Amino acid sequence: MLLPATLISCFALRYTFEQPTIVVASCAVPMLALYALAPTWAMRSMASFDRDKVALLAARQPAKLLLRYRRAWGLRLFAPPALAAERKAMVLLESGDARRARPAYREVLDELGAAAPAHVVLGYAHASFLLGDNATASAMYRRVLQTVGALPGVERKLAHALVRQGEDLREAIDLLTRTEREVGEGDPRDEHALLRALAFAKLGEADNARELLERLAPSPNLAALRDEIAQRLDGGSAGVTPLPSA
Repeated sequence: MLLPATLISCFALRYTFEQPTIVVASCAVPMLALYALAPTWAMRSMASFDRDKVALLAARQPAKLLLRYRRAWGLRLFAPPALAAERKAMVLLESGDARRARPAYREVLDELGAAAPAHVVLGYAHASFLLGDNATASAMYRRVLQTVGALPGVERKLAHALVRQGEDLREAIDLLTRTEREVGEGDPRDEHALLRALAFAKLGEADNARELLERLAPSPNLAALRDEIAQRLDGGSAGVTPLPSA
């Protein structure tokens, strides 16, 4: 970017505006110096951003993370495209903007292919999950598990995506059963159980689904999930994903 801009600027100054050589040189030298220093600036900016990122994420301050990214000019302007896109995607996802984060993660995956690190694949999976693309999310979660090994949090997300998608429901139930002890008390654990109940309901195993429903106290935060299970058990169809074909 800098070299073509320098050449075009110098050509225009010399031959369009007929400026003397000293003027052309005074324009070219700073731009050439910036070209020489850009890689160092980019790496230092990226390292500084990464240090601050850890502190801001630990402090749960995503708004400040976005502001910090905007100040990382060296990273944004001159870092290798995949590295810049990776950090942009992470910032957007942590800030709750999954719609803009997903294409940034996709850019990294397209450039790095199979060499993309697991945290990039996981970020793309999370963004896809949040946007309701359960097929892509489940495929990406599987890819992470194949690369890294068993991770209860990723297995739960995979199970959730499979239940929402209505695919591989037996596998989803097994994953949820295996990871149940890792779930916190209250709504997180109740949601975990309700997902199993929904999987049983989609499989047509009403007794297993009702047993789980009956031993869970109602929670306002999980009302929509309980309603979907109840509709399936009652034979309702409005707003409910069709049962998978045999």
